[in-house]
Amino acid sequence: MSPTTTPGMQAADALIESPSLAELAAQRISDLVFRGELRPGDRLIEEQLCTRLGVSRAPVREGLRILEGAGLVVRRPRAGVSVTPLTPRDVFEILTFREGLERMAIEHLYRYTDDVAAIDSTPLDDSLTRLDRAFTAADDPHDRLEASHRFHSALVALSGNSRIMAAYDLLTMQVKLCMSLNLRTRQEQETPEQNVERHRILRDAVLSGDLTRALQAITDHGHDAFAQDALERTHER
Repeated sequence: MSPTTTPGMQAADALIESPSLAELAAQRISDLVFRGELRPGDRLIEEQLCTRLGVSRAPVREGLRILEGAGLVVRRPRAGVSVTPLTPRDVFEILTFREGLERMAIEHLYRYTDDVAAIDSTPLDDSLTRLDRAFTAADDPHDRLEASHRFHSALVALSGNSRIMAAYDLLTMQVKLCMSLNLRTRQEQETPEQNVERHRILRDAVLSGDLTRALQAITDHGHDAFAQDALERTHER
């Protein structure tokens, strides 16, 4: 202990440091899920995660609590913690709720904006540029997922409605889990360039000044089809 450091100061430093370690653990665990290395329903053993992440048990335990609050993991009596299992019905509900929030955001934008075509679209355009790089200049599934989610978050943020944005943020982990599954499915159905073009079409429609065109573009964008497929699989059970 240095001459200028007191036990009280050390305790305060620990209180500041611990949450950041927990958040880091939560981020790294979520990365493993979104990369497909941990799948929905997989049990999460603290000791194994400590070894894998190279951290002590306390940050891992707190990180799991963070992810539990975000809906990415679930804790059950006598069963421990596992990645939240997703039934087809779950996927359908998450993605249709997400689409509903996006439509609400765009309707709000058009209702309270005099000239939609004249708004500052820089954040949305920047997110589209990042998405283009992620899909055409590299082949990192995690980077593609982050870029896709950032684009849709920027789309919702156009509304300027803090409550719609907050509701969208609450779904982040569950939406990303669905998106990671969707992206793996789409690899067999479209090229990276086609994926980028889908998002560019959505961007142009939303900023066209035509609300009907904007809302139709959200419906046509693609996640609705994935949700409908999930619902059909639910009915087949």
